Amino acid sequence: MPQWTGKWAGGRTYLNKAGETIYQLERSVSGVRYSIKLDAGNERAALAELALFDRDPHGYRTRNHAVAVMHGGAVYLDEEAVQGFLTHLAAKGRTEGYRRDARTYLSQWAVVLAGKDLGSVTLLELRRALARWDTAKKMRIIILKSFFSWLREEDRIKAGEDPSLGMKVPPAVAEKGLRAKGYSMAQVERLYGALNSQVVRDVLCLRAKTGMHNSEIERLASGKGELRVINDPSGIAGTARFLHKNGRVHIISLDAQALAAAQRLQARGSAPSRNTVRESIGYASARIGQQPLNPGELRHSFATWAKNEGTVVKATQGGVPLDVVAAVLGHQSTRTTSKFYDGTEVPPMITVPLKLHHPQDPAVIHPLSALAVQG
Repeated sequence: MPQWTGKWAGGRTYLNKAGETIYQLERSVSGVRYSIKLDAGNERAALAELALFDRDPHGYRTRNHAVAVMHGGAVYLDEEAVQGFLTHLAAKGRTEGYRRDARTYLSQWAVVLAGKDLGSVTLLELRRALARWDTAKKMRIIILKSFFSWLREEDRIKAGEDPSLGMKVPPAVAEKGLRAKGYSMAQVERLYGALNSQVVRDVLCLRAKTGMHNSEIERLASGKGELRVINDPSGIAGTARFLHKNGRVHIISLDAQALAAAQRLQARGSAPSRNTVRESIGYASARIGQQPLNPGELRHSFATWAKNEGTVVKATQGGVPLDVVAAVLGHQSTRTTSKFYDGTEVPPMITVPLKLHHPQDPAVIHPLSALAVQG
């Protein structure tokens, strides 16, 4: 890691191992962070390079970089590479929030790597760089390994040149063993009743009643999922069907309130940003004198409520467990049965005694009862 020695008009300077002053260009343009080691032997040359950069930040290349690219040589963690990686993530279905985090972490990696050819970076250098951060170390490793994996897929570096292969992602620790996690239904009900934003209430409703991930809600709202009205007498009003990033189809059964919330979000065309949700929750919590809830913990809350107080609702009577079906078909694992043979279109729904009410909620038309259907 460089030991910074001073500043110049375009960024900072440091001394390399030969004692030479290196000019590092550091700029933020339209929210994009640039950190580039310049091919400049003095400040006058560095200022000339700065002028070229200011003319076309995205297209700027140092002389050494341009020659290396021309001959298929060095690979840098620069804006071009980052943009290509982000395009790859978008094609893989990664959410906007995930891509935003990826850009942030890669920009920080670019700063500490100080414009080095990625093929010459060592595992020791990566570990030393990682040690300077106190937070989000696991995610920084995941993003960097994913970036290098993409470079290998693009044949821009070879496996033997990839220092990230030696980095280990820290194992997940069950957070429930570290601290109490989740909320009571009463806390969620109070918060829902105090939220002024209908769109935030809709997100809270889906997360609390189904345990959906925020990314799933975002995909559903943006039209990358299908809502189907069922109106079954069992209480299943509809289903939400969408693809996970791994290509697996996921179907969730919804009650009338959750279905209406999903329909409103899909009609809107997008889910509110995470900052919007957090701010709205913060304001509402302050009004009712309650600690703000973390929306990400509602999935854990739903799982706890379901286990302790939940009821399974099915659109059909009967049915046998999946492991029995697998045994009859001769499958050693229910995974094969589920992936290739299970054609269930209306899966069971878990209901919990959670009452979400706000005086400004639109009226919800509930499914017809079995008696009404017969009559």
